[in-house]
Amino acid sequence: MKRLVKIKVVVALLLGLATIGTVGAGSALASNDKWGYNFIIKAGQANSHSGPRYRQTKNTNNKWKVKLEKSGEGKGTVTRFWLEKSSGKNVSPSVNAKQGHKPYYTPAYTDASKTYVRLTAENNNNNSRTFHVSGYWDEETN
Repeated sequence: MKRLVKIKVVVALLLGLATIGTVGAGSALASNDKWGYNFIIKAGQANSHSGPRYRQTKNTNNKWKVKLEKSGEGKGTVTRFWLEKSSGKNVSPSVNAKQGHKPYYTPAYTDASKTYVRLTAENNNNNSRTFHVSGYWDEETN
């Protein structure tokens, strides 16, 4: 009889832990990922875009990040990035990311909550040059 009680207690504990793990997994979605991007930065500050990613948070302080690892414009140069909806609406402040600098973490606007966003980039100089940039980004970090 005591063994049956012990088994029931163990099963109850395991079910409780499984429930906690399932609830906690929802908040683990906002992890610090490194989604690669590779753009051609266009002339005249025309925009380049990544594919969309779902930003599940409602918390505008849950920052997005971008890192400019390589730039065909040269070492230590700057490219401007921000989050945008596919409609073209900006949903975050822009970041002037310097090539080779550590990742930049930036809050998003309320309109970036519970929606698909894409990383958008342009040349920080309005000129006729085109060049490749690559690095990584994350639509939301924790």
